[in-house]
Amino acid sequence: MRVENITLNNFRNYAKVSFKPHPSINIITGHNAQGKTNLLESIYYSLKGHSFRADRDRDVIKWQQETAVINTEIMVSSRQFLIQWLIKASGKKFRLNGTEVPRAELDQFGVVLFCPEDLYLVKGSPQERRRFLDLEVGPLHPGYSHACRQYARVLSQRNILLKEIRGRQANPDILDIWDEQLYRHGARVIFLRLQVLKKLIPVARSIHLELTNGLEQLQAKYLSSLVLDLSFSEEQIYQVFSQAAKQIRKLEIDRCQTLLGPHRDDISLAINGAEAKTFGSQGQQRTVTLSLKLSVLELWYREFGHYPVLLLDDVLFELDHNRQTMLLDKLQDKVQTFITTSFPGGIDNQIKQVGQVWRVHAGNLTG
Repeated sequence: MRVENITLNNFRNYAKVSFKPHPSINIITGHNAQGKTNLLESIYYSLKGHSFRADRDRDVIKWQQETAVINTEIMVSSRQFLIQWLIKASGKKFRLNGTEVPRAELDQFGVVLFCPEDLYLVKGSPQERRRFLDLEVGPLHPGYSHACRQYARVLSQRNILLKEIRGRQANPDILDIWDEQLYRHGARVIFLRLQVLKKLIPVARSIHLELTNGLEQLQAKYLSSLVLDLSFSEEQIYQVFSQAAKQIRKLEIDRCQTLLGPHRDDISLAINGAEAKTFGSQGQQRTVTLSLKLSVLELWYREFGHYPVLLLDDVLFELDHNRQTMLLDKLQDKVQTFITTSFPGGIDNQIKQVGQVWRVHAGNLTG
C-alpha cells in the first residue's frame, strides 16, 4: 500500500499544497513550527478519519477558514482509491472514489504511527499498554474490537450499579445479571489478548534483536489481575474470573469499582531480563516501542497481504546511527515511510539514494 498523491486545502498551516511522495522513504525536514507534523497528521487523518493530535475537527482547519479539504490517492495491491475528506467545524464528510460510504470502509487502509508520546507505551501506565493492544493490535484479530466494546459497556453499567447499591438505591440481587455478562465478555477479551500476544511478541522480539544487532533480547508477558495459566481456554478463564470476583464482591461495593478483569491488566516489557520501564535507557525504551510498532506492520502484512503506511514523527533521529541505519535498511522498498525531523544530519545523502528529502517552510513544501 502506498500514498500516490495528497492534496491539502486549508489544513492546519497549509493553504494549498499537492504532495507526490516517494514510494519508499520520505524525510520531511525543516525548522520547528513550519508544518512537518501537520503533513503527517493529514495522512493519518485521511486513512483513519480523525487526528492523532486534536480532539476537535475544527482544530485542523486553517485559522480564519471555514473548511479544510484532504484528497488522497492510494494504491493498494494495484487497485487505486481516492479518499476525500471535507472538514467543517460542524462536522465532516467522507467519500471513497466519489461516493459517500460508511467510515468502516477505511479499515482496509492501514497506517502505523510512532510519535514521541508513544514512549509512554513503555514508561507510562498500564492503560497505555492496554490501549496499544486494544486499538492498534487487537483490531487485526476478528471479533476483538467487538469484544472490547461489549466489555466496556458492561463494566460501565456495573460500576454505576455498585455505586447505587452502596447508596442503597438498588437491590444487590440485580448485580448477578451484570456479573454474568462481565465474566463472559471479560473472559473473551483476555482470551483474545493472549491470542494476539502469541502472534505479536515473537515478531517484536525478532525485530528488536535485529535493530540492536543481536545485543538485546526483548521479553514480554501478560500480567492479569486473575491467577491464570496463559494456556487456559476461554471457558477456563471464565471460571477463574467468576470464582475470584465473587469473593471480593463486598469490597467492590464498598469501593464502587470493579477490581478484577481485563481493564486492570498490564504487559511486562523487559530487555535482557531487566524491566524496560524502570531500567531501560531512553534509547532502549524508544527501540522497544519501535519494535512493537513495527511488529504491527508485519501482522498487518500477514493479515491483508500488504504493508500499511508508516509515520515516524520526530523519533528516528533520537536513535543512534547504527539503529537508524538498520531501521532504514529494513524499511526501504518494503514500507512507504514518512519521517519528520529538524536535524537530518549526515543521513541526507543516504536517503536520496533510496527515497526523497522534502523541506517545509511556513506551509510550503519543496522536494
